[in-house]
Amino acid sequence: MRLITQEENIMQRAIDTYGVQAQCDVAIEEMAELTKALLKIRRADDHTAQMAALDNIIEEIADVSIMVDQLKIMWGPKYVEEARYQKLRRLDGRLNG
Repeated sequence: MRLITQEENIMQRAIDTYGVQAQCDVAIEEMAELTKALLKIRRADDHTAQMAALDNIIEEIADVSIMVDQLKIMWGPKYVEEARYQKLRRLDGRLNG
């Protein structure tokens, strides 16, 4: 049996507190914010703007990562990891093929 980490405990508590649908909505919002941040760095026209955009990207990646971890908890980390493994194998095959 695998021990649950403190981070997983926090994420499970968030799911239990706010509900699956609400956390799905938050995940969608966070992914949209990351998309916007990635587009914004393209328009950064000086070093200061680029650094601010990069800081925003880093923050949004962290938010999306947390939400993806919650989605994995909600729908089965084992199944997600199996799908991830298969997709990485397929990518490796394309890169080596």
